[in-house]
Order: sequence, then structure tokens, then C-alpha cells
Amino acid sequence: MPGSTRRERKSWAEARGYDFARTDDYLIDEWTRGAASTGAPARDIASGFEYGHEMLLMDLGGTNVMAMRTGASSDIVVDFRRTDLGSSEDLVPGDEVAGFQSYGSDASVLQRLLDVRVTTALELMPDVVTAVWTESDWVLAQTAERSHAADWEAMLAPLALLADAARTLPPSSEAGLALHIGDFVPSRQMPPRPVAPTRTVGESGRVLAGEESSETTPLVKRPEEPLELPTRAQAQARGVVQPRSIGGDEIDAIADGSPRHQAPEEARVWRDLSSGSTLFDDEQR
Repeated sequence: MPGSTRRERKSWAEARGYDFARTDDYLIDEWTRGAASTGAPARDIASGFEYGHEMLLMDLGGTNVMAMRTGASSDIVVDFRRTDLGSSEDLVPGDEVAGFQSYGSDASVLQRLLDVRVTTALELMPDVVTAVWTESDWVLAQTAERSHAADWEAMLAPLALLADAARTLPPSSEAGLALHIGDFVPSRQMPPRPVAPTRTVGESGRVLAGEESSETTPLVKRPEEPLELPTRAQAQARGVVQPRSIGGDEIDAIADGSPRHQAPEEARVWRDLSSGSTLFDDEQR
């Protein structure tokens, strides 16, 4: 039935708490490969966050496409196809992985990208997925003509795994080292800061009668005259010091030559000093 896929996509978005929009002007010319190579605008867009990535499910010229933002832009393009892509001006063929023929704009980078994450993600892709490719800071997957909510559910985890792996691609020359906070996953909602109640203070620094304050911080009033701090430039006596004789305390002197009496129950370490000191004998050995 005409419009059945759009209604199913909208129902799926509402069930998962996603946003849904008929069009999005910001996505015009965002992609140029795969189903987006025809220049068709994105329609019937379900948008949300999955596995730490921004996710879009949309219609591109009659083809169902799911896209996830990687968070790192790259000029390298990697393309996986169920069928032979044929000759390409900017892509070179690579190895076959999990039923997909791989292509890339750089053969060495493509070979390094094919790790266990990429292999596992392609193995988990539903059969309805016909192509997967990376472009700028996105990884996209397009499906056959007929795909349903169960297929979209099965595409989320593998596509997120590919988005993680795509962060190892060489960064774009124009990416720089800027930290795009807006691309991060929203965390918990921060409550607004409470507004302190207003109160009227009189000339004496006290709250006027009839006004109460719920603040826990006491009112601080600066002294009229600055505080005088001590200085070494001027001799001053502060307090009284009682005269005491040196050594006239209850602590016994240390190493005064007198034998020390030790109780039998006290811990004691026996040392054999009959051989004398050998500290200065190292050079003679």
C-alpha cells in the first residue's frame, strides 16, 4: 500500500521515543554516495540516539537508509557491497568480508580497517542490507526495496559497531582538533539553579523585620576599618611566654652514655656488634 513504509517508520520511531519529521533541510547534500548519489532529499526521517551515536532512518529516493554519526570526520571512503560495484573512479577493490565485497579510496587504509569489529558487524547485518559505506563523519547502510521494523532493529547494533570502527580512519584535513560538544550524547538533565530569595537589608546590615531568608549562607559585612596584620618591620609582643630552662622537661636525654633499663616484656632487637663496623671497608675489598 502507498505510504505503508512511512507509517511503519513513524510508528517505529514513536515506539522507541525517536523524533519524526517529513523533511530536514540540514540533510540536503549531506551525502553523495550510495542511495544519496541521485541527489534525492531525505524524507520521513526518524532520528534518535543508539549506542552512543546519533541515528537517522530515512527514505532517500525510495531506498530505506540508516545512518549513524561516527563523531570523527574522514576523507577516506570505505564501501561494502553485496554485489560487484564494478569499475569506480575513486575506489579500489579489497577483500571479501562476510559476504560483502569491500572497496576503499585507499587500499592500505581499507586493509587496516578490516578488524574483528568490522567482520563481526558485517556478519550480523540482516540479509536485507545491500550496501554499507562510510562518508565524512557518517556510516550508512541501505536496504532492499522492502524492509520492516524487525530489520531496522537488527541493523542498529552492527551499524553502531561500524561507527566505532570508523573512528580509526585518518581524520579529515579540515577536521582540526576542535571538540564538538553538540555531537555528544546528551547526559542527565541538569536542574536549574535555585534563585536566591530577595531580601531587604538595612543600614545596620540586618534583615528588616517581616522579611525571612531561606539561605544557609550568613550575611557577611565588611568591617569599616581594615584589619591590621602582623609585620616583621615593627617589633611587637603578642602574648606572654613563661620562662623555662632548657632541657627541663620530662623527656630523657638521648645517647648521654648512661645505660638504659629495658623491661623484659618490651620488644627488643638484638644486634651483634662484636665484629665492629665494616662501613669503610668496601674500598679494600
